[in-house]
Amino acid sequence: MTLIEDEGFLSEEARTSIPSIRSKNDALFKLASDVNISFMALIASATESAKVNLQSPQSVAVRLAFRAINSLQSVVLLAERGIVADSRTLARGVLEDAFALGALVDDPVKFMADYELDHQRATQRQLTFVASQQLSDPKVRERIEQKLNRAVQGKPLLGASKNVKDRPLEKLYLYYLVLSNDSAHPSATSLEHHVFRAEDGTGWLYKWCIADADVNASTLHIALSGIIAVAIALREYLELVDFSEVIDGLWERLEDL
Repeated sequence: MTLIEDEGFLSEEARTSIPSIRSKNDALFKLASDVNISFMALIASATESAKVNLQSPQSVAVRLAFRAINSLQSVVLLAERGIVADSRTLARGVLEDAFALGALVDDPVKFMADYELDHQRATQRQLTFVASQQLSDPKVRERIEQKLNRAVQGKPLLGASKNVKDRPLEKLYLYYLVLSNDSAHPSATSLEHHVFRAEDGTGWLYKWCIADADVNASTLHIALSGIIAVAIALREYLELVDFSEVIDGLWERLEDL
C-alpha cells in the first residue's frame, strides 16, 4: 500500500482512511449527504423556475447556488480524506456565496448594478496589469491603452464584508475571517498546519496535516451552515414553497449537532 508520506493524499493510505475518518463525524457526513440530495432537487426546480434573461437577478441567484453546492460537494470529498486547508478554503467559499445571495435577495436592483460594475472594474485591473508589462508591439500597447481609457475604475464592490454587513448572516462573517487566515491565505496560521511541535517545547518537525475529528466537524458545520443559508435564500427568492419543510428540517438537524 502506498503511504501518505510517499504520495500524499493521492496515496492508497489516504483512500483507505476514508471510512475511519467519516465514522468519527458520522452524523455530519450523513447530514451533508442529505443536504446535497435536497439541494440538487432544489437546483433542478430553480432552473425550471428561473428561465429568464441570463443577466437577470433570478439567473444570477441560481448560478450562485450552483457554485455553492459545487463547493459543498468538494468540502465533503476533501474532508473525508482529512485534507485540512483546502476543505476549509472551500467552506469559506460556501459562506461567500451565501453572503452574495443574501445581498441579492435583500436588494436585487443594487446587487445587479454592483455585479455589473464589479465585472467592469475587474477588467480594468487586468488591463492595468497588462499595460504595466511594457509590451514591445506598439499596436498591441495602443489597443490595450484604448481599452484601459474606456474601462471603469475603482475598488471591488462585491466583497464578502460589504455583502454581509447589517444582514442576517453577519454573524457568520467571523467564520469567514477565521478561514481566510487559517487556510485560504498563505499566512503564518495556515502554515502552522504543516508543523508538529513537541508538547515539552523541545523541538518541532515538518508534517503532513491530516484533519482530526474536531477540525473536520468544524469545517463541515461551517460549510453546512452556508449551504443551508443559500437554500433558504433561493427558496424564498424564487418562491419554491415545496422545499419549505425539507430545508427547515435540515437546518434543525444542523442546530442539534
